[in-house]
Amino acid sequence: MTAVSESGRRRVFITGGTSGIGKAVAARLSQSADVWIVGSRAETVAAALADLPGVRGSVCDVSDQGQCIAAVAAANEALGGLDGAFINAGIDGQAVAGLDIDLAEFARLLSINLVGALGVAQALVPVLSRPGTLVFNASMNGVRPEALFADYNASKAGVISVAKTLALELGPQGISAIALCPGYFPTPMTQVYLEDPEISSELLAKVPLGRFGTLAEIGELVDFLLSPAARYLNGSVISPDGGVSI
Repeated sequence: MTAVSESGRRRVFITGGTSGIGKAVAARLSQSADVWIVGSRAETVAAALADLPGVRGSVCDVSDQGQCIAAVAAANEALGGLDGAFINAGIDGQAVAGLDIDLAEFARLLSINLVGALGVAQALVPVLSRPGTLVFNASMNGVRPEALFADYNASKAGVISVAKTLALELGPQGISAIALCPGYFPTPMTQVYLEDPEISSELLAKVPLGRFGTLAEIGELVDFLLSPAARYLNGSVISPDGGVSI
């Protein structure tokens, strides 16, 4: 398997690439890489592709392993191989006390955030080039739990553990696995909190840097993490959070 395409551009697969961090990363990477995004709905995939010239993609519910395998196969064929992936798809928690969590909804969240992340990795590894890189989008909640989000916290702690475990197992094959644990960035998931003056003020008080992150910043970071220069970060937990996790 070749490390890059004949054009010399990296070939990257992104889940949850239709909005927020995933879309910002796709926009950044498309400047120097061939990018394939997936999202769970045809209309959101179509809208994102219209905004991202040169990017290709397809519909994929990451909780369905058959769809993951099909999407990876389509991307691998269209791009002539895959060199890295940003495993990013996820949903938010219920924002209730742990003892009040609806367990059926918790299982659904895990099927996307955690089981889906591993399922995508399982579909990718057989075709991923060596060397190659898997960047898993976890969350600072996986490192430092937040009250009222036991479901989301648990799923993201699990993603970190999966990334570290795969770093041990796949490192000898030349595949690096990295966990990304972002803090507060403006996305559809965080909009309800960051745009509320009272909640926003409380959140900012926790950030030593005194501001929220920008999507451009996280795009630049993931671009680096998926580059050859970052391969020795195998097993690392990277926390772009302005200092919240200190």
